[in-house]
Amino acid sequence: MVFDTVTTEERFFNFEHPKTYTYLSIGIAMFSFLIILINKEYLGFDFLETVFFPIAIVSFIVFSISQFITMFSKEDIDITYTGKLKITEDEFIIDKEKISFTDIISIKLSVDDYKGRLKNTHSNTEPMYSKGVENFVMIYTVDKKIEKQIQVCNLRETHLISDFIAAQIVKNKFIKVKPKQLITIFSDQFKKTEEARNYIAKQIKNRKIKAVEGLLMMNYSSDKEAKELREKYNIH
Repeated sequence: MVFDTVTTEERFFNFEHPKTYTYLSIGIAMFSFLIILINKEYLGFDFLETVFFPIAIVSFIVFSISQFITMFSKEDIDITYTGKLKITEDEFIIDKEKISFTDIISIKLSVDDYKGRLKNTHSNTEPMYSKGVENFVMIYTVDKKIEKQIQVCNLRETHLISDFIAAQIVKNKFIKVKPKQLITIFSDQFKKTEEARNYIAKQIKNRKIKAVEGLLMMNYSSDKEAKELREKYNIH
């Protein structure tokens, strides 16, 4: 499995993106109405209202149009492609550097974003669609820390990454990493597999994880299933 590693930077005042016109138009409209209010209260110049009232109206029209377009656009960020991350059955290869799973003492993985994902935004002025770069992998060995941001192209790939690494975890490839941390990489669906539950049960028996905590990690669907898992794996 090979992915692009990237760095990102949010753009400001990019006139190729409708978000810029959304912010500028609402700013100009508010400024115009403020001038009109001050003029009515203190100045009394007719020409000021004649000039700024049309500006305010046009600005609100531009705001409405650009806001609508922004909602259906992709996020406005610069992406710099820095290299490649390859994941094999035994190691990570970052550009040309190989990091064996057996050398890793800590790993954190966040892979939930992908190109075209509908972003959970509560703002009507922010783009709704992602470019798939809010994914991170952090790898620690005895003498180094490596943190990479990666781009994922589709939803299927997000599942492939976590499930592929999870498949190596249950084969005990990450011998120096705490089991509790490794299990956080498991997707909810993978936790229901026989391989994952056998692995978790083993960690409970080895006293690496508490019984109740481990049972919850198995992601059971009902009290009946929880009881069956207790009996199957002799969890007390």
